[in-house]
Amino acid sequence: MSNVIDFDEIVAAQFHDEPYPWAYYSKALRDPQGLAEVFPDIGFGWHSQRQILEKLGKKGSDAWYQHSVATRPLIELGKTVPYDSASLDDRWLAFAEDLLSPEYRESLTESTGHDVRGLRMQAHFWRFEEGSFFQPHVDKAHKIVTHLMYLTEEWTPEMGGCFRVLSSDQPDDVHIEIPPLPNNSIVLRRTDNAWHSVSAIPRGSGQTRRLVQVWFWGE
Repeated sequence: MSNVIDFDEIVAAQFHDEPYPWAYYSKALRDPQGLAEVFPDIGFGWHSQRQILEKLGKKGSDAWYQHSVATRPLIELGKTVPYDSASLDDRWLAFAEDLLSPEYRESLTESTGHDVRGLRMQAHFWRFEEGSFFQPHVDKAHKIVTHLMYLTEEWTPEMGGCFRVLSSDQPDDVHIEIPPLPNNSIVLRRTDNAWHSVSAIPRGSGQTRRLVQVWFWGE
């Protein structure tokens, strides 16, 4: 049995075919509050575009706020041990052990219909700060399957930061909007029309959207 990730919930998640393959479920983790309490606060790096804008003297610009997103590795691409494990709480080490287990790959393979058992995996912590958002985009072709697990506490849709499944490349063509509530999880299988975005977190809100994102890479 999984220590942290509920593999049965992954398998049970209903996969939708429209507008592309995706699934949403709300019981990703057995103890989301415990993980949220020890979410890392060191080792993060800002989005490269934000760093460039600061060097150009554009700190505080609309584009600077848009890219106020920071990431930290949990498992580097293709590795079999957590990144900087000494800085992680034991609960996150157990989470990483679950990600590296055959059971995790089996559950995603069964859920998505795509065999990820032989693919390289990468996992990152993410922080979206106030003003940040992602415009409509399709993931790069090598990102075959993506798994998002949210750990933001006391979140409501008006706080922004919602994941939007889009029916086209137009930002208002929203098929469904999913708030980053604690223990919400999304699985995507990449296609050429898998458009998605993240709604803006209002400036001045003081809100931070936290999650773990896992990718399975093709060649």
